[in-house]
Amino acid sequence: MNLPVRRAAWLDRLDELHLLTPMRIVLIVLGAVIAVTVVRRMISRLVGRMIGLGPLAGAERSSPRGRSVSDALRSAVFVGVWSIAVVAILAELGVNITGVVFTATVVGGALAFGAQALVRDLIAGVFVLSEDQYGVGDIIDVGHLAGGVNAVSGTVERISLRATRIRDGEGRVWHIPNGAVVRVANLSLRPVATIDLHVHRDTSLTTLRGVADELAVAIAAHPVAGPWCSAPATFAGVTELRDDRLVGRLVVATAVGHHDDVRRIWRELVVEAFQAGRLVPPPAPIGPPCSS
Repeated sequence: MNLPVRRAAWLDRLDELHLLTPMRIVLIVLGAVIAVTVVRRMISRLVGRMIGLGPLAGAERSSPRGRSVSDALRSAVFVGVWSIAVVAILAELGVNITGVVFTATVVGGALAFGAQALVRDLIAGVFVLSEDQYGVGDIIDVGHLAGGVNAVSGTVERISLRATRIRDGEGRVWHIPNGAVVRVANLSLRPVATIDLHVHRDTSLTTLRGVADELAVAIAAHPVAGPWCSAPATFAGVTELRDDRLVGRLVVATAVGHHDDVRRIWRELVVEAFQAGRLVPPPAPIGPPCSS
């Protein structure tokens, strides 16, 4: 036999004074405040540990990335907790929340369906920042974007959860949604400048290696490009063997942001080697016959 459960007398007294509902509302508000505070601190610590484990972890890179990720997650926690608190308060006030919850569900589903690309960009942005794939000041090469858009390369000027802003070598500013990036190469992790020597097939390897060594010494002694080279240039060997030519490759580690400058000066030195007759160029391709 189940006996009826009698409430405490002080609860009946509070109910008579119409104070029970306000006290419950106060407890809900306090619970929401405590939950938001505790979860925010947990998020800050967790994100701080994740950011600190990145390949380029450092104060200059970690602080902005940590703030961006933490702010996004803490905002999501704030909205979620207080949404639940508001619904609970409405229920305490006697408001029929069935219609409110149904309407919010329908509206939320519609917004989520229409904002799939935005949600994808935000999630991708969280991983870009937390994994330290690239940062402000890095030179990156973004492969073909989703949808067949051509590749973009340049210096990262700004990163947000939704998009990355890049300035290319011609000064154009590109705003790329994070969710559209399929793959990206960070050229600032260990930048190198490479140049291929296309020479005649009959060129001896001794001659090719000798000229490659001369070019390595010349780039290191160059008054402009020399300080940008962080290590001696090396001859990587023959990378291609064709019917009419050999292709040798030279590689040198450079300072961040100067690999294109070193490559440009290196090409000028190669042109001088061809003009001086130290290297023999491959035969020119035969063009199509001229139409009369």
